[in-house]
Amino acid sequence: MASRKIRDKARKLAAHLLEASEDDLEWTNGRFSVKGSPEKTKTIQEIAFAAYTNHPQGMEAGLEAVDYYDPPNLTFPFGSYICVVDIDKGTGEVHIRRFVAVDDCGNIINPMIVDGQIHGGLTMGLAPALYEEITYDENGNNMAGTFMDYLLPTAVETPAWELGKTITPSPHHPIGAKGVGESATVGAPPAIANAVVDALWHLGVRNIDIPITPPKVWAILHEKGVV
Repeated sequence: MASRKIRDKARKLAAHLLEASEDDLEWTNGRFSVKGSPEKTKTIQEIAFAAYTNHPQGMEAGLEAVDYYDPPNLTFPFGSYICVVDIDKGTGEVHIRRFVAVDDCGNIINPMIVDGQIHGGLTMGLAPALYEEITYDENGNNMAGTFMDYLLPTAVETPAWELGKTITPSPHHPIGAKGVGESATVGAPPAIANAVVDALWHLGVRNIDIPITPPKVWAILHEKGVV
């Protein structure tokens, strides 16, 4: 928004320097040119210099702006996640066979950064779903005092995430973008937990509290007479 204010002032300066009407100017590739006379141009560098040395009478010097963005409403990213798991009967270990994440964060500025944010968010969601748990003994001593006990998923535990996109521009943002930084942390845990419950549905399992650790799954299989 501040850049747009600067561009508007730069247009007035360019019109002054080119002795043309603002309506007759076109902005392309970092410069203003006169319509029909492409040879008559002023670059943003020339305009910035003139903002301090040759600005129109009555115009405040300088080429800078401040804006306080006050959106009329919040932006809402959304998505849909599907998870498929395998369960080892002997150990109770859950293995994610496939995980497909389709996210919508509106118009995307940098696809690589968005994919990285989603990858990180999915791994953050994987952690509480299957691994991270703070446990205490009967005396209140923390039994998860190291990362050997409180497992943070690494590249070894993290599956190959499959990503997809839909684009629904936000009506409350100047370029239609929406935040996506931690969207995946919301959708990943229930998708994984639901997949495990679905795999054990035929045994009458309807809920397992996260994290769904191998001992928890093995205990359920043992209780149901599977092992």
